[in-house]
Formats: sequence, C-alpha cells, structure tokens
Amino acid sequence: MIQVNVKTLRGALKAINAVVEKRTTVSICATVLVRSTPGQMFLTGTGLDIMIEKTVDLEDAGANKAMSFCVDASTLASIAGKLPAEGVATIEGDGNTGITIKCGRARFKLPTLSADDFPVLVGGDWDAQWEQDGTQLVQMIESVRFAISTEETRYYLNGIYVHVPDGSECQFAAATDGHRLARFHCDAAEGAEEMPGIILPRKAVAALAQLLDEEGGKVDVAVSTSKFRFEIGTTVLTGKLIDGTFPDYTRVIPAANRLDCWFEPGPLAEAVERVLTISSDKSRSIAFTFDAKAITLEVVSPENGTASEEVPCEYEGDALRIGFNGGYLLDVLRHLKGGGDERARVKLADPAAPSLWQTSDNAARLYVLMPLRV
Repeated sequence: MIQVNVKTLRGALKAINAVVEKRTTVSICATVLVRSTPGQMFLTGTGLDIMIEKTVDLEDAGANKAMSFCVDASTLASIAGKLPAEGVATIEGDGNTGITIKCGRARFKLPTLSADDFPVLVGGDWDAQWEQDGTQLVQMIESVRFAISTEETRYYLNGIYVHVPDGSECQFAAATDGHRLARFHCDAAEGAEEMPGIILPRKAVAALAQLLDEEGGKVDVAVSTSKFRFEIGTTVLTGKLIDGTFPDYTRVIPAANRLDCWFEPGPLAEAVERVLTISSDKSRSIAFTFDAKAITLEVVSPENGTASEEVPCEYEGDALRIGFNGGYLLDVLRHLKGGGDERARVKLADPAAPSLWQTSDNAARLYVLMPLRV
C-alpha cells in the first residue's frame, strides 16, 4: 500500500507527462514507472530519447509498502486531477495484476505493465559537470528557443546549441532556423568550460523550461558528447543529444553593418502588431523605411487594403527601405524590451543584408534577421 498526497502526485505527474509519448505504438512508453520505498515514491516517464525521474515523499513515512509497476501516465494524471487536492490517495495491489486507487469514496482499478519492461536511459560517463543558477538557465533558454527550427530535414537545427568557445570565459547558446538567429551569452560556471559543444533537442528544451519554472533554484548539470542530465531539486531530466554538427553561426552575424538606428522596442512592437492586422501573405512581410526621424512601417494587401505607421527613432545615414517578416521581428522585439525602458538598436547595411538587433554591443542577447524582398 502507498499513501500519497493528491496535490503532490499531481505536480509530479505534470512533470512526467512533459516527456511521455502521447501517441506511440510502444505501449510501455505511454506509462509512468512507479517505484516506492516505505517513505518515498519514485516516478519515471520516458520518450525513449528523454526521461524524467521525480521523487516525492509519501504520507505516513515508513508505513508504506515497496511496490513497482507501470501504469498509463495520462490516465493516472487525469485521476489525480479530479481528486480533492488536499486528499490522500491510497494505491493498493501487487503491481503485476493491476492496482486500486482509493481517495474518499472514489475507487479506480487500473491495469499495469511489468516494471522490468520499462526502458530506462542510462547516463554513463560525463565529460563535464557543474552547478548553474536556475534563473540564468531560464534566461538562456527563453532568449533563444523561439528561433529553433522545426524543419526535420535539417535535424541539427532542431535544438539549442550550447558551448564554451576555446579560450572564452563565456557560455553561449544559439538557435536558428535559417531565417533568424538568436544568441545568448553569460559567464561560464566553474566546470562548464570543459563541456563539449552540445545540441539540446527541442523536446528537452521545453521540458527543462517547465521544470525550471516550477522548481527553480540551483541546477546540477552533466553532459557528454551524446547525453545530458539536469538535476533540479527532486527532479532529474536525462536524455540524448542531437547527433549532428551545428553550423558556424558566427559567420552570419554581420560585422560590417554601419547604419545604426536607435529606438524603443515597446512602441515598435505595438506598431508591428497593428499594421500586421491587414497582412494576408504567409510571410507577413512589412516594408520598413529608416530615416533621420522615424521608422515608417507599411503593409499592402490586395485583399485588405494598406496600413502604415511611424515610430520615432535616431538614425544617421541615407534613408533605407528594407523588408522583414513581421512575426519574426515581433519575437525579437519582445526579448529586446525585457520589461524595461531600455532602448534597442538595429544595425543595417543594405536591403539584401542581414540585420543585427541588440540593446548594446555587449548585451547578453543578440539577434540576426534576414530581410525580405518588398
């Protein structure tokens, strides 16, 4: 018999279901592995290439039975979600022929699978291990994840590239889909300088972001050339890295853009959202004209008409007309404004050259946008 607080069980299953495969032909991969001791319960979920292990304390510590079984993760989470949050759920059975869940007057009988068949990812030897601040890790992930490619043919772009360049004291994270590049850097934690360059898969990025949002605090990180592990409080996220070579993204960061425009990212983002209301093409293209006093935004739609708006700026140089994907630019502007009054800048060269977006030359966040023909 296992006795567990319902609210505690809910939180654990939420974390587990971040990686469990919802649609799979391998039935064991849709389950959560439950193992218990007299005082604790260990829940494990997997998506074959990624695994989450969660430890929770049981009620009436020391009086619980050691059990081991696999049960459908989605069903168990649905049951926990409908039971009283402050209630205590009792799980009974031998785990081999099924389990019974009781809470108040509610009774559920669920089939189980053998725990011996559950595919567990083994960590192995690590090339680098370090402790990283959770807040810093959140900033790193959230600053670049929107630029991760979803194009499966270029699988090596389907994640975030994290590395510490030779001779550098900074850790960099980068993501690109070929149309835009997002990069973040911070001081490398002690031990991180030994890490190999890794590509953290999109699914792992999403799971890690969720765990950090829920638990926060310090994170114990371990990586090799093929696997990763993040230990956050009572949760361990383990998985396989993308086996590929991330392109040398530094080659697309413009170094010769001489046209400099300073602006407030909040008002520009609001203007972009307004003019996009009439956009009808898939590229959501907006024509931008930069001159000494303002950035002029224009959208022309054969079906919906036209829209234009001016946003004040500080710009030196000849007037320049260039096109951008409005949706892509909004992603960049949301990260540049960062909830404050800080101004941002865009450095331009010509209508066909990539543009560089930052708040300063040394800012932690850097974004590159490829132009559109308008």
